[in-house]
Amino acid sequence: MPSNKLLKIAKRTVKNNPELFNNLMEFEKTKKIRTKTKLNFTIDKSIASKFKKFCREKGYNMSAKIEKAMEQIIKEK
Repeated sequence: MPSNKLLKIAKRTVKNNPELFNNLMEFEKTKKIRTKTKLNFTIDKSIASKFKKFCREKGYNMSAKIEKAMEQIIKEK
């Protein structure tokens, strides 16, 4: 494949899917593929406190529990 054609494909890929390019750059730096993302949302303070305490007492990872709950909601759809 001529390098011009490859360059056009690469530029189009970066434009259409910048997240893919960012992930490749991250991999180039760290040699790790990041499969997790940080989310920022607001929930009731009381619920958050109770959930945090519950997870700590049971030895649960809060993020893993929330991820599982999200998966179940998606499956129910």
